[in-house]
Amino acid sequence: MSELNTIDKVAMYGGGGLVVLGVVVIGLIEIIAGSPHPVSSEGQIVHEALIPILLRSYIIILGLLIWAVYAVYRFVGTTPATEPAA
Repeated sequence: MSELNTIDKVAMYGGGGLVVLGVVVIGLIEIIAGSPHPVSSEGQIVHEALIPILLRSYIIILGLLIWAVYAVYRFVGTTPATEPAA
């Protein structure tokens, strides 16, 4: 396997970091903060998140989008190794 170049590192650390931030870190913050989940009079759970759900989902989607762009780059931008003619 060849060494990682700058684009590889940006995709791994940028995309992976955003996904981990959106799923694990914000999830732990929600657990530690003890966000309440009261039940309304109709029996529905009212989810009051410390960090808005929309912001959390955008962070995760941005990480996945970085991975998708990187996958397209690797598929289109690199050439497969060819064997020399014998």
